[in-house]
Amino acid sequence: MRRPAVLGLALTCTGVALVAWRVRRRYVTVTVRGPSMEPALTHGDRVLIRRGARGLRRGDIVVVAQPDLETSWRQRPPVTGDLAATEWFIKRAVALAGDPFEGAPVPPGHLAAVGDGPYSDDSRNHGPCPVHQVLGVVVRRLAR
Repeated sequence: MRRPAVLGLALTCTGVALVAWRVRRRYVTVTVRGPSMEPALTHGDRVLIRRGARGLRRGDIVVVAQPDLETSWRQRPPVTGDLAATEWFIKRAVALAGDPFEGAPVPPGHLAAVGDGPYSDDSRNHGPCPVHQVLGVVVRRLAR
């Protein structure tokens, strides 16, 4: 008679492991480096990121791949889930496809990502960022 209980426990453990795996696949924590998002985020803050750009709205804080110094985002392949594969920027999405940004509309499939601080390397220097360069959207700041 113990087999149903053991089977139930095994299924419960499997279910918990599956949920944990899905959460880790969908969310990631990132530590802010540098002052470009001050005062909203400061150096050392940890933030929870929901992977992907689905549901992205103007004003959201996003994590995007760092642009190449020569080609900006133009030659970069789409980002993968591997956090160590690239360097990352954390910026605010200030304009989405069709919105005006620096005198021109943001092209389809792009966004303008700008730091909140006065000294930020962002879309003002590199142009609009392709959506495929977005790792994810900040859900919330975590306690230090």
